[in-house]
Amino acid sequence: MATEVELRKIAGIRLKNAMALISQLRDSYRELEARYRMVETHNLELQELLDKVSADQAVVEKAIDEALQGLEELGSLDSFGTLDLGELESAEAFTLDGSSDELDTFEEEQ
Repeated sequence: MATEVELRKIAGIRLKNAMALISQLRDSYRELEARYRMVETHNLELQELLDKVSADQAVVEKAIDEALQGLEELGSLDSFGTLDLGELESAEAFTLDGSSDELDTFEEEQ
């Protein structure tokens, strides 16, 4: 059996080991706490970016919807920007010789 002195030495060693372990745990806790704060800040920044992107996306979607409505209001695009044969001949005649029989000017009104 161990003597009282040996038991006290063993208890002292265990106490020192426990104190060292507690110190390590405190250091680990502080490090984890700092990392947690960093991650929490990063998450807040990401949430702000997500909110901005969502707002921008809503604006883009609204603009696309308005553009599509405008296109629908134009009607059929099959005849959009096309000239009939008579208009085409008049345009070609005007651009080729600089005159047109159907050209209205302000000089004729006076």
